[in-house]
Amino acid sequence: MKNTFKSGSVLLAANLAEMAFPFIRNVLLARLLSQEDFGVAVSLAMIIALVEIGFDFGVPVSAVRYTATDDPKKALATLHTLQLTRAALVGGLLMALAPVLAIIFKSPQATWAYVVVGACATLRGFGNLGVKQAMRDYIYWPNALTLIMIQLAWTVTVIVAAWISPDYWAMVWGLGASIIASTITSNLLSRFPWRLGWDKAVADEATAFGKPLVPNGFVSGALSLGDRVFVGWALGVHALAFYSVIFGTATLPRGAILRFLTNLFVPVFVNRPPDHPSIKKNCARWTLILSLTAFLYAMGFIFVATPLLPLLFGPAYAATPYLMSLIGLNLFVKFLYQLPSPVAMAQGNSKLVLTCTVFSIIALAVAGVAALIWPSIDVFVLALTAAEVVAVLRIGMIVVNSLGYARGQVAMALLGPMAAIGIVLAASLFLPAFSLIDWFLLGGVITVAGLAFYAVMAHIYIDPLKPALLRQAISGFLNRRAVATGKEQ
Repeated sequence: MKNTFKSGSVLLAANLAEMAFPFIRNVLLARLLSQEDFGVAVSLAMIIALVEIGFDFGVPVSAVRYTATDDPKKALATLHTLQLTRAALVGGLLMALAPVLAIIFKSPQATWAYVVVGACATLRGFGNLGVKQAMRDYIYWPNALTLIMIQLAWTVTVIVAAWISPDYWAMVWGLGASIIASTITSNLLSRFPWRLGWDKAVADEATAFGKPLVPNGFVSGALSLGDRVFVGWALGVHALAFYSVIFGTATLPRGAILRFLTNLFVPVFVNRPPDHPSIKKNCARWTLILSLTAFLYAMGFIFVATPLLPLLFGPAYAATPYLMSLIGLNLFVKFLYQLPSPVAMAQGNSKLVLTCTVFSIIALAVAGVAALIWPSIDVFVLALTAAEVVAVLRIGMIVVNSLGYARGQVAMALLGPMAAIGIVLAASLFLPAFSLIDWFLLGGVITVAGLAFYAVMAHIYIDPLKPALLRQAISGFLNRRAVATGKEQ
């Protein structure tokens, strides 16, 4: 139990590192590099991430789930061969496309940087999958420590390189250092040596498992990074740097929060028929918690990040309250895309999950067309948000009609918070000259009103809020305060 707790703690630390270190890198690089060099650096990291996601063949997962043989050495040797082959193909593709990438991002001077990034991608093939295989036996710390070392080496090298020579090559050295750290750490911590081999049964099983993941990987890559690729291509690396700072900061914790909430709620819907008495009540709880979390997240971003971002990243990355409010609305909508997720996942309704993905792609296409007609980040975000608002309203109708969600609550969960954020958006557009105190005051008023709105929703759809319970809570609070005051005296 003690070893399991230690492994779980290191795994949590690895998850935190994967959120904290990229943020630290972005803050320091934005300070050390010019906006143009920072934009090119972002494109380098973004391209290698996009290719890795798009060509995800599931080899690390196969290292955990292998079933064709009980001999891990034989299985890992075959999987290492597949991994190295994939890495060589990905790296060769990136190197061949380097001139095209330089044209796409309007940075011909960085052609050789894209070539070196491709070479770095090839080196990933020498990582030892033994740290992944250990998770099969609930030994998580080798993989977690490898992830931490990747982020640490990447961040330290990037900052040192940018300090010595402040240009986009700092990101190349950082990427190379992260891959070297991954290779060394995984080989040191693996219980089995890195070897190449071939076992047809293992290869066939891994291939059968991995092939369907490739198209899914391209879709996931397009959804997670497609907007930044488009901004870099259509608006240039200056716009890419600005957009990446704002949207990167906005979306960094969102994925972790959604994974936590989804994992928390999926079990309550598992192995229960659609007409089970608990389904309706749990749908109401999920709708309330998801919408409340999304609302508070959006409010925090709008009113805290607006003055904070230029302090952290520099004046060049200051966004107008209007743009920040628009992004806040977009964040709320993106959270509510997950409205059907726990029920659909528990019932195996993958078609509904795919429908939400299709809506996301359509929204991105609409935003792209709008920005091509009127080249502007504001226009791109406005069109993206408008399309996603329409999409999430359609998703709300679907969950009401097919999953048994309460129509009134879904309408309240979607329209109420969007109206509140809409008030902030209108104020930022028509009254742009806010002082910092007035800005925080507006945020406080809207947030308190929103909390009262959610209390009404909880009263109607979950449990009635009885006056006696409210009086008891207030009385208890006052009594505790009186006792605390007496002790101080």
